Amino acid sequence: MAPAAVIVNGHGKEEVEGFSSRKLNPQDDVHFDPSLAPPRYQIKGTDANSKILFENVNILDCTGAKPYTGSVYIEGERIKHVGEVPNIESIKKLPGLKVIPGNGRTLMSGLGDAHVHFSWNNGDLNGLGGIGIEEHVLMTAAAAKTYLDSASAKERLDCVIRDAINNGSIPGPRYLANGKEMARRDGELVPGITAFADGPLEMREVIRHHVKLGVDQIKLSMSGEAITESVSLPKKRSLRVLMRVIDMASDYVPTPDASILHFSSEKPILTAVVARDSILWSIKYGVDIIYHASYIDEEGMDLLEKRKNKHIVAPGLNWLYGTLYEAEAFGYSNSKAESVGYKKELEVAIRGLREMHKRGITILPGGDYGFAWTPHGTYARDLEHFVKLLEFTPMEAIISATAGVAKLFMREDELGVVKEGYFADLILVDGNPLEDITVLQEHDKLDVIMINGKIHKLKESSKATVEPTMALAQETTLTNYIAYKKDGKFRIGHLDQGSSLITPLSLASGSPVRNLYQVIEAGADSLIAGGEKVRLETVELQPPLSERDVLAIGRNYAAHSTEFNKSGYDASSKDDQPTHPVVFTKRATSIVASGSEILPLDHFTQTLDYEGEIGVIVGKSGFRIDESNAMDHVWGYTIINDVTARERQRDHKQFFIGKSADTFCPMGPIAVPKERLPKKLQVQTFINGEKRQDGDTDDLIFPISKLIATLSEANTIRCGDVIATGTPAGVGFGLDPPTFLKPGDLVEVKVTGLGTLTNRVAALDAHNYVTAQLNDTHLETYNLDISCGGVGLRQINNNKLLNVTESGVDTGEQIVYVHGLGGTSEYWQPLISTLQLDNSYKNVMFDLEGHGLSPTHAGSIVTIDSYASELSSISTKPSVLVAHSMGCLVALAFTLAHPELVTKLILVGPPPNPLPQAASENSIKRAAAVREKGMLHSGVAAAVSNAGTSKNTKASKPLALSAVRQFLLSQDPEGYAKGCTALAGATERIDLSKLKMPVLIVTGQEDGVCPPANAEAYKGKIQDCKVVVLEGVGHWHVTEDTDGVAAAVKAFL
Repeated sequence: MAPAAVIVNGHGKEEVEGFSSRKLNPQDDVHFDPSLAPPRYQIKGTDANSKILFENVNILDCTGAKPYTGSVYIEGERIKHVGEVPNIESIKKLPGLKVIPGNGRTLMSGLGDAHVHFSWNNGDLNGLGGIGIEEHVLMTAAAAKTYLDSASAKERLDCVIRDAINNGSIPGPRYLANGKEMARRDGELVPGITAFADGPLEMREVIRHHVKLGVDQIKLSMSGEAITESVSLPKKRSLRVLMRVIDMASDYVPTPDASILHFSSEKPILTAVVARDSILWSIKYGVDIIYHASYIDEEGMDLLEKRKNKHIVAPGLNWLYGTLYEAEAFGYSNSKAESVGYKKELEVAIRGLREMHKRGITILPGGDYGFAWTPHGTYARDLEHFVKLLEFTPMEAIISATAGVAKLFMREDELGVVKEGYFADLILVDGNPLEDITVLQEHDKLDVIMINGKIHKLKESSKATVEPTMALAQETTLTNYIAYKKDGKFRIGHLDQGSSLITPLSLASGSPVRNLYQVIEAGADSLIAGGEKVRLETVELQPPLSERDVLAIGRNYAAHSTEFNKSGYDASSKDDQPTHPVVFTKRATSIVASGSEILPLDHFTQTLDYEGEIGVIVGKSGFRIDESNAMDHVWGYTIINDVTARERQRDHKQFFIGKSADTFCPMGPIAVPKERLPKKLQVQTFINGEKRQDGDTDDLIFPISKLIATLSEANTIRCGDVIATGTPAGVGFGLDPPTFLKPGDLVEVKVTGLGTLTNRVAALDAHNYVTAQLNDTHLETYNLDISCGGVGLRQINNNKLLNVTESGVDTGEQIVYVHGLGGTSEYWQPLISTLQLDNSYKNVMFDLEGHGLSPTHAGSIVTIDSYASELSSISTKPSVLVAHSMGCLVALAFTLAHPELVTKLILVGPPPNPLPQAASENSIKRAAAVREKGMLHSGVAAAVSNAGTSKNTKASKPLALSAVRQFLLSQDPEGYAKGCTALAGATERIDLSKLKMPVLIVTGQEDGVCPPANAEAYKGKIQDCKVVVLEGVGHWHVTEDTDGVAAAVKAFL
């Protein structure tokens, strides 16, 4: 397992006392690309109401300032006051306050480590790959706790443990997770814990895989390791891999291959390098964190100094020291360590690291912990080595392990120092580490360990007036449901109203929750946190529910009913109090989210008014519901502003027209289950900060149970229906004089436990955004879900989306590939890999409309010419064009229309020209069959794979046959059917004599679509044409005989 950066937890003087040329906080000069920032993981479980006071402590704030005596006061997760605590005597009287007497002990930031392996077992690394996953998880969790007490060999172990710590399930430090180390096949430390990659293509796939697992950073092992006797200069292919990966990271532009480039622009890259050239290449190609860096030479040192604002070095010093002097007890002798070069490496490393330190290069502790002689729990030894071997002052060593590691997390604004507003990650030390740095290695001297404002360890002598507080996190109830849109996708999350952070929610299965209907159906117990938190201001807020008209109640508060009756706007009744509920509806198009503008619609009304209301959300459908059990049908509540055009309400003698205008039903911001709210709810409305309305559910004329019974008396109410329960007195027409809303007015409706619904009245010239947002199409887009709604697809002519993939060398000659009916762009990957075409060509592949990852709209008519039009938008410069099966017809249509863009043409298994009538009719029948029964049960996948492959393939190449079947079974039935109809239309002869470029035709001896005679017929009509026939091959040539096709293509190119 590659090491993880950890922190239990600058600023400061510009120069070190006695070292006038050296900065005390060199990490302040490091400026990583902001796009590399890892997620700001939060550790759950700290009571927001927690209050802890450290008194009379020696504050070592880790900024470089001299320690001073004072107090530190903590509220919840963060430090509130440092030094002098205002009103300290009043604070001491607060209920629940925990006071820890410092008695002069040192209070400092928790220590961090840049290079530790939680998933390594303090023993034989060769056995890690064979440890059962269950046992390995427990072992890794124990190592994480050991780290916390002190201050991955499987792909997902680090990620699982990181997430468990952050969820409060297990104790542990703040943590950035890696996956396996990545190395070439003869450069690994231990095979069982290494992910292998021998070239850029393989590296891309390995990195993609690890990004999907959720790692925070990527580690490349470049130089081997002396203990495996594999340390060496980096081989050229290792350097090519490094160059390729870093190029992708630093030269990111949106391209069809965005899955790799997008990853590379967001994950820090680390290298484990010992050899001189490896170090130099890591610096030249922008590696963010360089581990070991033992054999750096003058050229590398000068370059590193020049670029010290971009790099951090974590040398693994304790590994070298321990291997040389302390490994003998574990069977690795000192003489052996010397003979393989550890003594020399340690000496060279010390000289190099001292020089780096003098030049202001940021060096962080990270002793490669997790080996037998660098066991978990001894992490602070690095600080002793920094002082005794590298000539750090104790203050410099401490800063490197606190503020320095905070820089590695890119969270120096909230971690690593003892400062107001920072996270309370602290240790209380019985001793002075500035006088004796080794005191930090003595666990019994660490009297208090705190992370995230929660006490993990509390030594008996420190308790005094303190209650023990270390317990697993209390479960956070994720029931403040908020609907939002981010990156084009609708989600439901939990809104923390204090921090304005949204936790995306998923079902327990992991499926994202997309709307509140799903929440109601699944129930709160079936929902879990489903992703990283996002800030409220970064999303597009949606109303909790918006697909149906709102069922609304008028005149349901006594005082409002009276004021309405006297206003002159009530045309419904002359009585002050209604005898039956007054029911109307608000059209679904009137519903907008909190934060959206209310359109003034001055052509429609001059009496724009507000009505703050409590919205009831129905949780269970019903008909003729008895009032006695009506509340069983209530799921929860939200806030509604029943905006009204008063003169329209009056003139039309009913409420619908005056209350259903666009934007006249703001709703939200959240919806909350009734179990999470008090029985009595208060509703208040404020206009520009002035309170206008104030009422509660006890004031309702008709209670909610009566409303549900009335509404369901002859109508079925449905789960997800919303009932607006009426508004209290204080609306605009009830004021003296009547005061209506005008552009710029801010309307805020507050309800107990539901937050504040906030909307501003728009300017008079505001456009109607409701109309613009409507999606009135009912024509389906097929095959869109497979790309999560089109993520990563390229938009071409007429807004069509296609999956386009590019690889190889941008400056090389371009090759464009067109797959056939039932295939995808992946059909060509074996050919590209076998010929290593990425090393010298730019390769462009795409999925035809409806195939692979490319969607197709129901109204889109697909033909050979429409496919060729897709190709025209992709291939815009002279290229080699390679096509298979039906793709050959597409390539020919494109070539005849744009001969200047095709330098060479390779046709693999081209169909007859023209397509015989019987074949055309059969293709139409095949389209109808897959539309009716799909690819499997129509028999099409089986029939095509059996007929399209040779006897030899079926008899002795089961993987090839299975690959063909998988191509077919993975197709969207509608996309495949459209391809069949496109092929069926290819009944006109193509004039092959117009082809002037060199042409290669490859077919199989048993190809039923393009038998050798068909290939020869093509050759007879083409000026410069060569035919290659592959023995024992059917129609799926690349899948059945990659080497044969590769040989023919190589000779032709």
